[in-house]
Amino acid sequence: MRAQRQSVAKHVAERLFAAEEAIDIAAARIAELNAALPLARLDARISAMIGQDAIQSSASAMLLVAETREKIVITHANLKHASDAMGLPETSYGDLLKVATAGSRPEGQHLRAV
Repeated sequence: MRAQRQSVAKHVAERLFAAEEAIDIAAARIAELNAALPLARLDARISAMIGQDAIQSSASAMLLVAETREKIVITHANLKHASDAMGLPETSYGDLLKVATAGSRPEGQHLRAV
């Protein structure tokens, strides 16, 4: 049963990491678009009124992606709490730097059993 839970948890973690990566890539691409739009206007030497609606909607999309990213980060934390509640140990699925939380490493303890 424990092995099955670990397998399911790994599958969910892989999906979570893929979603986090997709959101970060989307945020980066929208930021590139947001930077390109006003520069394109300047390069084309056209009025600032032309394309303002595109700039506004693209900026709004960036805000939505930031909000979506926040929700995924909260989801990540909630899944961590769920895995702790199920008694599943923390497992590294890659080389990502984890944020240390209060209580994640007691003062003076530098090594832990895995």
